[in-house]
Parts: sequence; C-alpha cells; structure tokens
Amino acid sequence: MATPTLLDCSDDIARLDGQHVLARGIYRARPMPVQGGTPAGRPADRAALELAGGVDVWLEPLDLPQSRRTDDELRRCADRRVQVTGTLHALMPARGQGLMAPCLTDTGTVELVP
Repeated sequence: MATPTLLDCSDDIARLDGQHVLARGIYRARPMPVQGGTPAGRPADRAALELAGGVDVWLEPLDLPQSRRTDDELRRCADRRVQVTGTLHALMPARGQGLMAPCLTDTGTVELVP
C-alpha cells in the first residue's frame, strides 16, 4: 500500500476525500451525538481528531460498533496529540440518517505523537 497522505488541517478534507491518510490531531472523547442535542450523562465513548482549523474528524462511522473506542484508548489518548491511518470521508458514510461530518474508516491503531 502506498504511503498515506498527511491530514492535519481541516482545509485539506475536501481535497483528500476518499484517500488513505495519516491523520494527526488532538484526540477528543465525545458522546454519541443525537438529533436535538446530546443528553447530559451520555458516555463519551466515541472519539474524534480535532484538526488544525477546529474541525472534528470522527474515528469510524457512528452507526458501526467499531466507533465505540476502548476504555484503554480513551484514557491513554484523551486530549493528547495522536495520529492514526484510515480512509478519509468528507461526509460520514451511514446506513440511514447520519452525522454530516468527516470521518475515517478502516482505522489503524491510534498512536501518541511525541
């Protein structure tokens, strides 16, 4: 497989749509968003990378089981700079209604960036 293209700025999302990327950003634990607002107390068991420019790129489509991150990953990476490979989608693929946001699919291991 070819070397992935670096994605670290929100300005590059449209240009890199559909490509294999190495995404770098700040790991943010997030609750599963729901229409009408996320109720208080909902667990923050999903994650997104906050890119330069402030856009969140979700790790896996939210309607897939792999979007739920492990407790270990959530603790180890929370609010830290990380990188992960995956296929970038400018709009999250979804079965039925979904969040209109970018995401990565087929993600690799989330690694801390020194």
